[in-house]
Amino acid sequence: MTLPDPAQSRAVLIGNTSGVKNMPDLKDIPAVEANVLDLRQALTDGSVWSLPPENCVTILQPKSSEVVKRAVRDAAAAAADTLLVYYAGHGLRAGSDHSLYLTLPHTEDPDEGVRYNDLALRLKPPTRKGLRTLVVLDCCYAELAADGMGTADDEEFARETEIKGVGLLTAAARTRKALAPAGERHTAFTSELLAVLREGDPQGPAFLDLDDVFNAVSRRLDERRRTLRHLPEPRLKCEQLGSRIILTRNSSYREPPPPPVQTDRPPHTGSRVRDYLRRQSKVADLYVLPDGASSWRVWRASKVHSLKAGEEIIALWIWSPWAEPSSNLVLTSTGLRIRDSGTQVYIPYEEFQRYKFDSDYLPDVSAYGDFDPKWWLTIEGPQSWTSKQLGHSAPEKMAERLQSVQRMVT
Repeated sequence: MTLPDPAQSRAVLIGNTSGVKNMPDLKDIPAVEANVLDLRQALTDGSVWSLPPENCVTILQPKSSEVVKRAVRDAAAAAADTLLVYYAGHGLRAGSDHSLYLTLPHTEDPDEGVRYNDLALRLKPPTRKGLRTLVVLDCCYAELAADGMGTADDEEFARETEIKGVGLLTAAARTRKALAPAGERHTAFTSELLAVLREGDPQGPAFLDLDDVFNAVSRRLDERRRTLRHLPEPRLKCEQLGSRIILTRNSSYREPPPPPVQTDRPPHTGSRVRDYLRRQSKVADLYVLPDGASSWRVWRASKVHSLKAGEEIIALWIWSPWAEPSSNLVLTSTGLRIRDSGTQVYIPYEEFQRYKFDSDYLPDVSAYGDFDPKWWLTIEGPQSWTSKQLGHSAPEKMAERLQSVQRMVT
């Protein structure tokens, strides 16, 4: 995926600073105003999307639910590329189905706000026909919004119209309350989101997708949780390739130094590979050693490889769900090794230029009508190998990591 086209993208930023009259525990949240205004600045000043100001609608203290719904409807219809909808304020569980309601300035009772599922209808076909949709909710119980994500019919429409993905990033789980620390300019979640968008992530790639941003925000919140004990963990829910929606250039990214020009494998290759992998965003079940060396699962997995004298395991990717993960891929100080049932592969770094590292993706619908995509990793060359199909995008990210290592060592 590429950065969104600013001219073809839209953002709707909604904020309610007011509490709820008949719920005295839900007080005003002054930080919401700064959330919205600073996010608008980040989206329009060239540091994130360079959105034209007219493509970024800001609604502070909306007068009615109709104002919110119409703004989202109009933006959804106009955005041929990426649509971002952001809300900050109080979130409530209400109604007979205990679904998520977003409060408005004059809300007195829980069910008087904007029912999120009604808002979500504006984000689906036939209103929404663009490539990518991203919803960010900084409110209590925000993960309840996942109940309003697409049906099997929506997925079929998405495939027919080449929709690339939908992502839902929330400040809190469906049972947790978001946090606005007293005296701070922003709420806790949006503060770290803005920091990642503006400052980037030293561990991330050149362009940060939704998954990268989620991981970076999560790490920053983990640090803050040392002093803010009740700070909730954010949540990310995606459909199709929603996790791969590119949000911003990574301002903290630095290109790895080019390898010296020589025919033999340069010294300290393993150290450079390890340093590179540590700077990248997390890949599911990829362990960079010695960070994960204390894990029993990693230790058992590493023992299936017959290493040469002096050869050291740098990183290990385990896709087997079993207690003894005998099938795995490792990057060592000398090359790549794979153990997959009866198959063994060894590719020295000096042979990497003879190989193609890639991944493939298959949209699929389960027997229950749920969208169930599959990814797999492929290696083509003198020795070829294909991984098992997995229900997450780790093979795609592993292919990207191997391609980068290939450029580094050849």
